[in-house]
Amino acid sequence: MSSALMIVFFLGLLFLGIPVVGAMGLAAIIYIVAFMNIPMNIVANQMLSGVSSVTLMAIPFFIISGALMESGGISKRIIGFAESLVGHLPGGLGLVVILASAFFAAMTGSGAACVAAIGGMMIPAMVRNGYDIDFACALQAAGGSLGPIIPPSILMVLFSISTGNSVGDMLLAGLLPGILIAVALMTVTVFISRKKHYHGNGKFSLSNAWKHFKDSIWALLTPVIILGGIYSGIFTPTEASAFSCLYAIIIGLFVYKELSLKELMSSLYDSIKPVGQILSIVAVTQLFSWILTRQGLPQEIAQVITNISDNPTIFMMIVGAILLVVGCFLDPVPAVLIFAPILTPSAIAMGVSPIQFGVVMVVTFCIGLVTPPVGMTLYVSAGIGDRPIMKVSKNILPFLFAMFVAVIFIILFPQISLWLPGLSK
Repeated sequence: MSSALMIVFFLGLLFLGIPVVGAMGLAAIIYIVAFMNIPMNIVANQMLSGVSSVTLMAIPFFIISGALMESGGISKRIIGFAESLVGHLPGGLGLVVILASAFFAAMTGSGAACVAAIGGMMIPAMVRNGYDIDFACALQAAGGSLGPIIPPSILMVLFSISTGNSVGDMLLAGLLPGILIAVALMTVTVFISRKKHYHGNGKFSLSNAWKHFKDSIWALLTPVIILGGIYSGIFTPTEASAFSCLYAIIIGLFVYKELSLKELMSSLYDSIKPVGQILSIVAVTQLFSWILTRQGLPQEIAQVITNISDNPTIFMMIVGAILLVVGCFLDPVPAVLIFAPILTPSAIAMGVSPIQFGVVMVVTFCIGLVTPPVGMTLYVSAGIGDRPIMKVSKNILPFLFAMFVAVIFIILFPQISLWLPGLSK
């Protein structure tokens, strides 16, 4: 269990304010020097092997695609279509936030991008229509958590790469759980809106919905093209992500005509930082996870949990509780890369499908996106509304409860995750 010291040291460095990449790399190197009799060139070899994957190229392409869609006029058309469907219901604008976030999540795979694209327009609109600003920010933060769940999902790709599972199956497995969470969030939104008298706008009109559907059809086709291309055999996941960039450029330049050459270059430039951050984390977590696996930590964890119970459902509940705590303090990208290779073998040994386990892990870590102290969508949303984090956090509690319930359903009913991938077999 000496490898657990590396995790403790890593967490200690994080609390001292050292960035994730530095803390993880430093913890790994110190552990190698202190406890492992191996040459130091293994550090470079493992880090290089972590990023030398063709499948991993899907991540920068999805990030670039999301930036292109945001600047190409797609997000405002998605909002218009969502408002034509649910804007008339109690809490109509709040429901638009969740529905538009779900649509945009199906095109980008990123929680922060989802909040920035939708929240930038919807939070001010909700405030103008009498909604409490802290509620609006909390709602958008919760909606942003759908970004890494509904395919295409960056976290699903990372889980697949780190555990050797099918990227296509993992992407497809996230669709129904994402819809379940969206419905749970919308249910809470309606309940709160009735209590606070947040009314809808106008009445539902089929002709208006059809008009907005036609206007947004090119945007809505994006996830169909990505997943359809993968499962028809036309694209690999990496090729599908690259094609999504080309598709976003064509739609932005020639269909909606809102993507100028300057905005195209700006979108590419703005994508460099998140791509660099994610690939850096992938490199160091490969080293980190390799050490933990070599030292036998996965087997030790499996033995501990098995001693508690050999029931797969109880195993999933215990792991889910652990991951919830981890997700509050660690960003989902390094969290998935660290814990996926450690815990997935234990899940398989307990008779749990690795696909279902991956979905539960991703969804659970996405709850961490809306919880302090490191909740990314919470910080982005609060920043858009220019509100204190703690004020927004108080309003996030009902949405957290809805997400907890959804995770329990996903654990208890594996077919929520496995049904769609099973259809492709």
